[in-house]
Amino acid sequence: MKNTVFIILAFSGLIVSCAPAHTLFVKNNTKERLEVFVELKEKSPIGDLLICKELVPDDKLDHKPFIEYSKEGKCYHQKITAVDKISYKFNLPENYTVNIVPNNSVYPFRNIYYFIGDKKCFVNVENGPDCKQKVNKLPSLVSITEILE
Repeated sequence: MKNTVFIILAFSGLIVSCAPAHTLFVKNNTKERLEVFVELKEKSPIGDLLICKELVPDDKLDHKPFIEYSKEGKCYHQKITAVDKISYKFNLPENYTVNIVPNNSVYPFRNIYYFIGDKKCFVNVENGPDCKQKVNKLPSLVSITEILE
């Protein structure tokens, strides 16, 4: 009986440790390409990002549609450009969505931002009137920031 309880506890710990990481989607619903900057809390190797054209409504959005859309040819991989040891940037085309995937379950981002003119706008944070965006945090570990016109 003790062994059974131990096995169940060990298996439960494995399931929790393999739980999906916090997922952050950023939708560019403007009429121009945006340069997005990502500052991490610590150095984290990342090679490229998956950027997709069509997606399901926010309430159904998770990492699975990206896999399906990628198979359908609606996505492409974009290499990131390192800014320094803990920062990188990438271009997000108009009407595309990116899945900024951390490689652990702890929210690893210090800041994620883009510029509208001279105004620095932070992703996943309610900004002022110059930064028109909608932040949607779903009950799961999914956050969606929609950058509006």
